[in-house]
Amino acid sequence: MRRMIALFLMFCGFLLMMPAGLDASDTTDERLAAQYFRGGDYERAVAIYEQLYEENPTPLIYNNYLISLLELEEYRSARRLTQAQQEANPDDIRYAVDHGWVRQREGNDRRARRHFDGLIDDLQARYPDVVDLATAFEAREYTDRALETFKRGRELLDDDYPLHLHIAELHEKKGDYQFMMEEYLDYLNEYREDMDRVRGIIQDAIASDPDFSRNEALRRVLLARTQRHPDNILYAEMLLWLSMQQQDFRMAFRQARALDRRLGREGELVLEVADLSARNEYYELAAEAYQYLLDQGEEAPFYLESLVGFLNVRFLAVTSGYEYERETLEEVEQEYIQTIDRMGIRGATVQLVRNLARLQAFYLDRTDEAIRLLEDILDLSGVSNRVKGECRVELADILLLTGEVWDATLLYSQVDRMFRDDPLAHEAKFKNARLSYFIGEFDWAKAQLDVLKAGTSRLIANDAIRLSLRIQDNVTGDGNTKPLEMFARAEQHIFTHHYNRAEQVLDSIRDRFPAHQINDDVLYARSEIMESRGNYEAVDSLLTVIAEDYPGGLLADEALFKRAELHQHYFENHDKAMELYQRIMIDYPGSIYTLTARNRFRALRGDMVN
Repeated sequence: MRRMIALFLMFCGFLLMMPAGLDASDTTDERLAAQYFRGGDYERAVAIYEQLYEENPTPLIYNNYLISLLELEEYRSARRLTQAQQEANPDDIRYAVDHGWVRQREGNDRRARRHFDGLIDDLQARYPDVVDLATAFEAREYTDRALETFKRGRELLDDDYPLHLHIAELHEKKGDYQFMMEEYLDYLNEYREDMDRVRGIIQDAIASDPDFSRNEALRRVLLARTQRHPDNILYAEMLLWLSMQQQDFRMAFRQARALDRRLGREGELVLEVADLSARNEYYELAAEAYQYLLDQGEEAPFYLESLVGFLNVRFLAVTSGYEYERETLEEVEQEYIQTIDRMGIRGATVQLVRNLARLQAFYLDRTDEAIRLLEDILDLSGVSNRVKGECRVELADILLLTGEVWDATLLYSQVDRMFRDDPLAHEAKFKNARLSYFIGEFDWAKAQLDVLKAGTSRLIANDAIRLSLRIQDNVTGDGNTKPLEMFARAEQHIFTHHYNRAEQVLDSIRDRFPAHQINDDVLYARSEIMESRGNYEAVDSLLTVIAEDYPGGLLADEALFKRAELHQHYFENHDKAMELYQRIMIDYPGSIYTLTARNRFRALRGDMVN
């Protein structure tokens, strides 16, 4: 069926490229023949294609004519057709392959085999000839013959033309993933300057890997080669890269330490692992990696970056954890204050300032101190516009927290204008759109969110997509936006930590609009409130309702993922966590949580050594 669709699309393309002088009746006949062909009425298709072929033997007409003859088992006519094409196109090997294809279709396997053997034996030491024959075999689904062709070509060309990438693709098509990865690594051994391109190809392959077979094949091949060739840095580098692709950050940390020492990179690779671990919320591992770098001393080249990173994950681990106490928050606050006093305020420490202000305002009820801290930076001379821009965004968040909506939107807009097409501008634009959403300006908010859905960082793009879809899905055909207005107001209360007010609004939505589709969002908002209060049994119960009652909704995969995290880290029920991670992998293979779910499932099962 897919082949039929492809042929139809080729046919449509041919019509678009048809010369202006071509007779209209010819195109009518072609359309009619194509219609019969697609419908499986090969007798009528052959009757028209025979005439069309005599008048204008294009590749498309020939192909459809040949397939129709084969479907009707008119093998003698099919052989005459392929012979005619060979005589008319002696330099095009495709038709010679088609002749063997006809022989096999009529049941003459021996003749077909001899014919194909002859084509491969007659190959000349010319790269285009090798590629053309292999491509012709692959087009008729002779994958093994295409492989034979490339291997024969490798002998003839004596590695003057690398064929590894072609051969790797064919091994992937056959499911021979170990041989596929061997070819890629052999190629990289010879052409290391092509590392980025080959990594991109492999990344695509291992990203679409539901049973993890490609990933495991690459890891096995790399481990074997590392043992056989311990002096070859390529394999160690690729193992580190693969571990980070798989989010196996514990393994990546080990590999980065060893490779750093071996290459004299002074901690650069460990810093990369630490940063990536932090971005993927592996805070404990990130803190360990940063601490390793801090232990190298203040004179080490990455000391400041490591200090900023370490305090950042301390803040994130505490504020995103399942349980934390004010005393712990105050300890983290003092660590920030002492470090900022010691290091000073500059571009490299601005993240510390932003985190301290957020900690004070959103978690310690010290909004006045947070606002003064940020305003003092804005008044400083010698501080870059970039640093001030980041502080303006943080200040706007805090002003929104205190109810100063218009001052907040002014600051977001300033940053958006000052840093156009920069990630900082994207952050400000998203937060400004969210603010408009909070106050019910849905059309304007959605227009800004739709701009952000492409060409921005993954995090901002995902947030923009989610909020845009929420607006789109909950504005009814009759223009009734009341449920969405109420929900947006509840979300603003949650953002400002006014949870009792949020609950009142959410209760009103449930009572007034019990059948409205926004109720999965209402349940999710309730789970966030319960989480802030440490009522994790209630969180699990609410998320369960979302996953079970709204399986096709936008929040189902996220609800499953949060439930899995809850059972893994709070309830410590690893069997249940594995079950939930597995459900994400099976039921939501396209989810942004699938890769993380797969890696955590494997770690809990014991596949990864931590």
